Amino acid sequence: MKKNLIILPIVTLSMGFFLFNKQSKEEKFWNWFSKHQNTYYTEIENLKIREKIFNDLSTELKKVHHDLVFEFSPIHENGIREFTISAEGIKELFPIVTNLVKKAPKIENWQFNAFRQRIPGDEFEIQYGDFKIGYSDIYFRYVDGEYGKIGIELNIRDFDNSGQSKNAIYILLDGLIGEYDITMGIDWIEWVKLDESKVKNLNPIISLRTLLDQKKN
Repeated sequence: MKKNLIILPIVTLSMGFFLFNKQSKEEKFWNWFSKHQNTYYTEIENLKIREKIFNDLSTELKKVHHDLVFEFSPIHENGIREFTISAEGIKELFPIVTNLVKKAPKIENWQFNAFRQRIPGDEFEIQYGDFKIGYSDIYFRYVDGEYGKIGIELNIRDFDNSGQSKNAIYILLDGLIGEYDITMGIDWIEWVKLDESKVKNLNPIISLRTLLDQKKN
């Protein structure tokens, strides 16, 4: 009788361990996030703990795939905070991001996004290191490519061809047309310093949004 009493808890624990391991990577991530979601909803502006909780989140997200990254929005007027999971423009990771966000739970006051989203509006600028740039500083021309994609030549005011400049411009493009459309709608990008005398023959960058939307239809 005593032997049975000893064995029963061990069997129960083993079954629980087995069931836990049956969870997918995506399910394990969202279970972890659900337990800690209140911290991320209320505390990410707290500079004393933000680095730690972001490191914790990054560690868990990399268990799904080591190249995935994330970002949060401020809390909107309707109480929603957005949590975006990004593939950093790596096309091969798009199915992983899509599948992960598809399995996200419903949590009050949260919106979960696959890929960096468009930012509404036609006026936007950023400071990236010591490089400042906005939509009004970028023009383009394009050629049609295969499978509905286009190739674009970006003409950029004060462009110095540095990695810092290109990173800043990619952030602007993410905000303008979204991470998904950059990767799926643009075949290649050439980078050129803007010749102010040729502006009238170029398209303002904000019209790229409409151009890509038309090609999807």
